[in-house]
Amino acid sequence: MSEAPVLHVERVEREYPGTPPIRALAGVDLAIEAGEMLAVVGPSGSGKSTLLNIMGTLDRPTAGRVMIEGVDTSTLSDRRLSGLRSARLGFVFQSFHLMEAVSALDNVATGLLYRGTSGRSRRAKATEALEKVGLGDRLSARPTKLSGGQRQRVAIARAIVAEPALVLADEPTGNLDTATGDGILELLHDLNRQGATIVVITHDSALASRMPRTVEIRDGLIQSDQLQVAVTA
Repeated sequence: MSEAPVLHVERVEREYPGTPPIRALAGVDLAIEAGEMLAVVGPSGSGKSTLLNIMGTLDRPTAGRVMIEGVDTSTLSDRRLSGLRSARLGFVFQSFHLMEAVSALDNVATGLLYRGTSGRSRRAKATEALEKVGLGDRLSARPTKLSGGQRQRVAIARAIVAEPALVLADEPTGNLDTATGDGILELLHDLNRQGATIVVITHDSALASRMPRTVEIRDGLIQSDQLQVAVTA
């Protein structure tokens, strides 16, 4: 029997109250296998941010279900869902969301706070994650002393430190200049080649074209799901 996809979104709908109700997702099916790297691309209002929240279990669908490694998240209590999220999902955001008053090392170590890991082990794993993203020499630096690209690398290290099943990156290059953004994209490709499963949410079709797989969403529906013939990081 083959293993379950890392994430499987089945016939997912999401409506928000209003007159008439706002239908942000209108029946989405999407499966992501271990080791994949893909972009979910669409313009503002297409439903991609809602889909990110659904995939990341930050929101529950109005209809349909979300399976993470074969676990039906609709059957979980909020507490168990939070535990699954912290253990199996990593998040990277456009605005970094780092704690300014503590070091890069401590920012990354927070990704292990809810896993029962000892303080010494948290710091060792955080050091390893920062070395993996090229910041082994900036462990003690606070975010205020780091460039935008370095801040995003810290955020990526925090997302991967617990070795999650899936990393969800929301516009990870959106606040960066082109050259710095290209470096972040190259880093994500490197992490994928090392085995990380990564989904990038973006409005940038040029960025999406550099992914092995591109899923286009519009008006709450998937319009296309394509593998790229050739990809350059």
